[in-house]
Amino acid sequence: MLTLLFLATTGVGVLAQPGPEETTARIRYGDDRAQPPSEKIATVASGDGWVELASPTPASHGREFISVDDHAGAIKELRLSAASGRPYVSSVRVDFKDGTRRTFAIDRVAASGKRAIRVDLHGAKQIQQLIVVTDRTSPGAYLVEGRAGAVGLASR
Repeated sequence: MLTLLFLATTGVGVLAQPGPEETTARIRYGDDRAQPPSEKIATVASGDGWVELASPTPASHGREFISVDDHAGAIKELRLSAASGRPYVSSVRVDFKDGTRRTFAIDRVAASGKRAIRVDLHGAKQIQQLIVVTDRTSPGAYLVEGRAGAVGLASR
């Protein structure tokens, strides 16, 4: 009986091991899972240099971890806009590829157009991941975009 219990618990531990094909990247329903996320190229959302970093995300998620694709390049500014409703954004944490991180307190409702939330990153750097914290009770969804910037170039 004891041997059977031991074999049952060891078997469960082996089954719980993640496979080599698993990833922590954010994948939406309906995405083509045959193509690895690291090979998906970030798309330019508009002609003014904004790149979509995260598709519309419901504010009801509360805390969303967004892995940023390497193809997005160096980002100098973030834009969070309302895709629907009035999502309330509490904060955004940016984890950079160089190991540094910054947290920006937002504490306002995301709007669309010229009233979208803008976050100046104080220089262009590659982003590893974003953590967007929203009020779970606020209605709507938000879209995250980044404005590309050249690394190492000085600007006035």
